[in-house]
Amino acid sequence: MGNNLLSWKKILFCFCLGIALQHSLIPRAYAEDATTPTSAGNTELANPFSDYVPFQDEYDVDEDERFMYFGRFFAVQLGTGLHQFTGNIGKLYNTAIPVLYFNLIYFFDFRLAGQIGFSNASHAFNAAPAGLVEVNLLSVNADLKYYFSTRDYSAAITTVNPYIIGGIAQTFRTQTYQTFNGSTSDTAFAASIGAGLEFAIVPRKTSISLEGRIHDIFFKDRDNGTYGQSGIPDTTGYMYSLTTDITFYF
Repeated sequence: MGNNLLSWKKILFCFCLGIALQHSLIPRAYAEDATTPTSAGNTELANPFSDYVPFQDEYDVDEDERFMYFGRFFAVQLGTGLHQFTGNIGKLYNTAIPVLYFNLIYFFDFRLAGQIGFSNASHAFNAAPAGLVEVNLLSVNADLKYYFSTRDYSAAITTVNPYIIGGIAQTFRTQTYQTFNGSTSDTAFAASIGAGLEFAIVPRKTSISLEGRIHDIFFKDRDNGTYGQSGIPDTTGYMYSLTTDITFYF
Protein backbone atom coordinates (compact mmCIF):
# COMPACT_ATOMS: atom_id res chain seq x y z
CA MET A 1 0.00 0.00 0.00
CA GLY A 2 2.79 2.40 0.96
CA ASN A 3 4.78 1.57 -2.17
CA ASN A 4 1.74 2.12 -4.38
CA LEU A 5 1.10 5.53 -2.78
CA LEU A 6 4.72 6.50 -3.28
CA SER A 7 4.56 5.46 -6.93
CA TRP A 8 1.45 7.54 -7.52
CA LYS A 9 3.13 10.55 -5.89
CA LYS A 10 6.10 10.17 -8.21
CA ILE A 11 3.83 9.89 -11.24
CA LEU A 12 1.82 12.97 -10.16
CA PHE A 13 5.02 14.94 -9.54
CA CYS A 14 6.42 14.04 -12.94
CA PHE A 15 3.11 14.99 -14.61
CA CYS A 16 3.00 18.41 -12.90
CA LEU A 17 6.65 19.04 -13.73
CA GLY A 18 5.99 18.24 -17.39
CA ILE A 19 3.07 20.67 -17.57
CA ALA A 20 5.12 23.43 -15.93
CA LEU A 21 7.98 22.94 -18.38
CA GLN A 22 5.58 22.93 -21.33
CA HIS A 23 4.00 26.27 -20.31
CA SER A 24 7.36 27.88 -19.70
CA LEU A 25 8.88 26.83 -23.05
CA ILE A 26 5.95 27.19 -25.51
CA PRO A 27 5.44 31.02 -25.13
CA ARG A 28 9.15 31.57 -25.82
CA ALA A 29 8.90 29.46 -28.95
CA TYR A 30 5.78 31.36 -30.06
CA ALA A 31 7.51 34.67 -29.45
CA GLU A 32 10.51 33.56 -31.51
CA ASP A 33 8.27 32.41 -34.36
CA ALA A 34 6.21 35.65 -34.25
CA THR A 35 9.20 37.85 -34.98
CA THR A 36 10.70 38.43 -38.38
CA PRO A 37 14.20 39.83 -38.87
CA THR A 38 14.54 43.28 -40.39
CA SER A 39 17.48 45.40 -41.40
CA ALA A 40 20.20 46.30 -38.89
CA GLY A 41 19.28 43.32 -36.68
CA ASN A 42 15.92 44.79 -35.58
CA THR A 43 12.84 42.63 -35.23
CA GLU A 44 9.26 43.48 -36.06
CA LEU A 45 6.30 41.74 -34.51
CA ALA A 46 4.13 39.87 -36.98
CA ASN A 47 1.24 39.85 -34.55
CA PRO A 48 -1.40 42.19 -36.06
CA PHE A 49 -2.53 43.32 -32.62
CA SER A 50 0.95 44.63 -31.81
CA ASP A 51 1.03 46.97 -34.86
CA TYR A 52 -0.99 49.90 -33.43
CA VAL A 53 -2.52 52.29 -35.95
CA PRO A 54 -3.93 55.56 -34.54
CA PHE A 55 -7.50 56.51 -35.43
CA GLN A 56 -6.42 59.98 -36.57
CA ASP A 57 -3.96 60.70 -39.33
CA GLU A 58 -0.63 62.15 -38.23
CA TYR A 59 -1.20 65.22 -40.42
CA ASP A 60 -4.52 65.90 -38.70
CA VAL A 61 -2.91 65.56 -35.27
CA ASP A 62 -0.12 67.93 -36.26
CA GLU A 63 -2.64 70.38 -37.72
CA ASP A 64 -4.70 70.35 -34.51
CA GLU A 65 -1.61 70.89 -32.39
CA ARG A 66 -0.50 73.86 -34.48
CA PHE A 67 -4.00 75.35 -34.39
CA MET A 68 -4.11 75.03 -30.60
CA TYR A 69 -0.78 76.86 -30.37
CA PHE A 70 -0.94 79.41 -33.18
CA GLY A 71 -4.66 79.67 -33.92
CA ARG A 72 -7.24 82.29 -33.12
CA PHE A 73 -10.38 81.05 -31.38
CA PHE A 74 -12.86 83.80 -30.55
CA ALA A 75 -13.03 87.40 -31.72
CA VAL A 76 -15.10 90.54 -31.21
CA GLN A 77 -15.43 92.85 -34.19
CA LEU A 78 -16.52 96.49 -34.36
CA GLY A 79 -16.95 98.26 -37.67
CA THR A 80 -18.38 101.11 -39.65
CA GLY A 81 -19.02 101.76 -43.32
CA LEU A 82 -21.68 102.61 -45.86
CA HIS A 83 -24.69 101.08 -47.63
CA GLN A 84 -25.52 101.95 -51.25
CA PHE A 85 -28.59 100.63 -53.09
CA THR A 86 -28.73 100.09 -56.85
CA GLY A 87 -31.58 99.58 -59.30
CA ASN A 88 -34.94 101.20 -58.73
CA ILE A 89 -34.64 101.11 -54.97
CA GLY A 90 -31.37 102.99 -55.41
CA LYS A 91 -33.36 105.83 -56.97
CA LEU A 92 -35.20 106.11 -53.66
CA TYR A 93 -32.84 105.30 -50.80
CA ASN A 94 -29.87 107.57 -50.32
CA THR A 95 -26.46 106.31 -49.19
CA ALA A 96 -26.39 105.34 -45.53
CA ILE A 97 -23.26 106.53 -43.75
CA PRO A 98 -22.11 105.69 -41.18
CA VAL A 99 -23.35 102.13 -40.74
CA LEU A 100 -22.49 100.48 -37.41
CA TYR A 101 -21.46 96.82 -37.19
CA PHE A 102 -20.90 94.38 -34.33
CA ASN A 103 -19.89 90.71 -34.79
CA LEU A 104 -18.87 87.74 -32.68
CA ILE A 105 -16.52 85.37 -34.52
CA TYR A 106 -15.59 81.74 -33.79
CA PHE A 107 -12.74 80.00 -35.66
CA PHE A 108 -13.28 76.34 -36.51
CA ASP A 109 -9.71 76.02 -37.83
CA PHE A 110 -7.07 78.19 -39.50
CA ARG A 111 -9.21 78.94 -42.54
CA LEU A 112 -12.89 78.65 -41.62
CA ALA A 113 -14.74 80.93 -39.21
CA GLY A 114 -18.36 81.60 -38.40
CA GLN A 115 -19.80 84.88 -37.18
CA ILE A 116 -23.06 86.30 -35.92
CA GLY A 117 -23.82 89.96 -35.42
CA PHE A 118 -25.94 92.92 -36.37
CA SER A 119 -25.73 96.18 -38.26
CA ASN A 120 -27.75 99.39 -38.16
CA ALA A 121 -28.19 101.88 -41.03
CA SER A 122 -30.35 104.95 -41.65
CA HIS A 123 -31.64 105.94 -45.11
CA ALA A 124 -34.05 108.60 -46.31
CA PHE A 125 -35.90 109.61 -49.47
CA ASN A 126 -38.55 112.03 -50.70
CA ALA A 127 -40.97 110.69 -53.31
CA ALA A 128 -44.68 110.87 -54.04
CA PRO A 129 -47.06 109.82 -52.69
CA ALA A 130 -45.26 109.16 -49.38
CA GLY A 131 -43.31 112.41 -49.21
CA LEU A 132 -40.33 112.58 -46.90
CA VAL A 133 -39.56 109.14 -45.42
CA GLU A 134 -36.84 108.14 -42.98
CA VAL A 135 -35.83 104.47 -43.17
CA ASN A 136 -34.01 102.51 -40.48
CA LEU A 137 -32.57 99.08 -41.35
CA LEU A 138 -31.50 96.76 -38.53
CA SER A 139 -30.02 93.46 -39.73
CA VAL A 140 -29.16 90.35 -37.72
CA ASN A 141 -26.69 88.23 -39.67
CA ALA A 142 -25.08 84.79 -39.64
CA ASP A 143 -22.03 84.32 -41.90
CA LEU A 144 -19.19 81.98 -42.81
CA LYS A 145 -15.71 83.31 -43.63
CA TYR A 146 -13.03 81.38 -45.50
CA TYR A 147 -9.45 82.63 -45.28
CA PHE A 148 -6.98 81.88 -48.07
CA SER A 149 -3.53 80.66 -47.04
CA THR A 150 -0.75 83.11 -47.85
CA ARG A 151 2.01 81.65 -45.70
CA ASP A 152 2.85 78.78 -43.37
CA TYR A 153 0.22 78.33 -40.68
CA SER A 154 2.79 77.94 -37.91
CA ALA A 155 4.14 81.45 -38.50
CA ALA A 156 2.58 84.42 -36.76
CA ILE A 157 0.18 86.28 -39.02
CA THR A 158 1.86 89.52 -40.01
CA THR A 159 0.73 90.05 -43.61
CA VAL A 160 -2.55 90.53 -45.42
CA ASN A 161 -5.08 87.72 -45.19
CA PRO A 162 -7.64 87.64 -48.01
CA TYR A 163 -10.97 85.95 -47.38
CA ILE A 164 -14.41 85.40 -48.85
CA ILE A 165 -17.62 85.69 -46.86
CA GLY A 166 -21.22 84.70 -47.36
CA GLY A 167 -24.28 84.53 -45.19
CA ILE A 168 -27.91 85.23 -44.50
CA ALA A 169 -29.66 87.91 -42.48
CA GLN A 170 -33.01 89.02 -41.19
CA THR A 171 -33.61 92.71 -41.88
CA PHE A 172 -36.02 94.76 -39.78
CA ARG A 173 -37.19 97.90 -41.60
CA THR A 174 -38.92 100.85 -39.95
CA GLN A 175 -40.25 103.62 -42.23
CA THR A 176 -41.22 106.91 -40.63
CA TYR A 177 -43.43 109.14 -42.80
CA GLN A 178 -42.77 112.76 -41.92
CA THR A 179 -45.55 114.05 -44.16
CA PHE A 180 -48.24 111.82 -42.65
CA ASN A 181 -46.76 111.67 -39.15
CA GLY A 182 -46.83 107.86 -38.97
CA SER A 183 -44.60 104.79 -39.33
CA THR A 184 -44.68 101.20 -40.53
CA SER A 185 -42.49 98.19 -39.80
CA ASP A 186 -41.76 95.00 -41.72
CA THR A 187 -39.08 92.28 -41.97
CA ALA A 188 -37.26 90.77 -44.92
CA PHE A 189 -34.90 87.86 -45.55
CA ALA A 190 -31.53 88.72 -47.09
CA ALA A 191 -28.54 86.86 -48.54
CA SER A 192 -25.08 88.26 -49.18
CA ILE A 193 -21.66 87.36 -50.53
CA GLY A 194 -18.40 89.26 -50.63
CA ALA A 195 -14.68 89.38 -49.97
CA GLY A 196 -12.24 91.19 -47.72
CA LEU A 197 -8.65 91.81 -46.73
CA GLU A 198 -7.43 91.52 -43.14
CA PHE A 199 -4.27 93.19 -41.84
CA ALA A 200 -2.72 92.18 -38.52
CA ILE A 201 -1.84 94.98 -36.12
CA VAL A 202 -0.76 92.68 -33.30
CA PRO A 203 -0.52 89.05 -34.49
CA ARG A 204 -3.30 86.88 -33.04
CA LYS A 205 -4.46 89.85 -30.95
CA THR A 206 -5.75 92.72 -33.09
CA SER A 207 -6.39 93.29 -36.77
CA ILE A 208 -8.16 95.67 -39.12
CA SER A 209 -10.03 94.65 -42.26
CA LEU A 210 -11.68 96.05 -45.36
CA GLU A 211 -14.72 94.21 -46.67
CA GLY A 212 -17.12 94.60 -49.57
CA ARG A 213 -20.37 92.72 -50.07
CA ILE A 214 -23.43 92.55 -52.28
CA HIS A 215 -26.78 91.98 -50.56
CA ASP A 216 -30.12 90.88 -51.94
CA ILE A 217 -32.90 91.95 -49.55
CA PHE A 218 -36.30 90.50 -50.34
CA PHE A 219 -38.61 93.29 -49.20
CA LYS A 220 -42.26 92.27 -49.46
CA ASP A 221 -43.19 95.33 -51.54
CA ARG A 222 -40.20 95.15 -53.91
CA ASP A 223 -42.44 94.37 -56.91
CA ASN A 224 -45.17 96.87 -56.01
CA GLY A 225 -45.64 100.12 -57.91
CA THR A 226 -46.02 102.21 -54.76
CA TYR A 227 -43.87 105.05 -56.10
CA GLY A 228 -45.12 104.97 -59.68
CA GLN A 229 -46.11 108.63 -59.44
CA SER A 230 -42.42 109.46 -59.08
CA GLY A 231 -41.49 107.35 -62.11
CA ILE A 232 -40.25 104.38 -60.07
CA PRO A 233 -42.19 101.25 -61.14
CA ASP A 234 -40.90 99.01 -58.30
CA THR A 235 -38.23 98.88 -55.60
CA THR A 236 -36.08 96.06 -56.93
CA GLY A 237 -32.30 96.25 -56.73
CA TYR A 238 -29.27 95.16 -54.75
CA MET A 239 -27.49 96.74 -51.85
CA TYR A 240 -23.70 97.11 -51.69
CA SER A 241 -21.81 97.52 -48.45
CA LEU A 242 -18.26 98.67 -47.85
CA THR A 243 -16.98 98.42 -44.28
CA THR A 244 -13.81 98.75 -42.26
CA ASP A 245 -13.53 96.77 -39.03
CA ILE A 246 -11.27 96.32 -36.05
CA THR A 247 -11.13 92.84 -34.56
CA PHE A 248 -9.94 91.73 -31.12
CA TYR A 249 -8.96 88.04 -30.75
CA PHE A 250 -9.09 85.93 -27.61
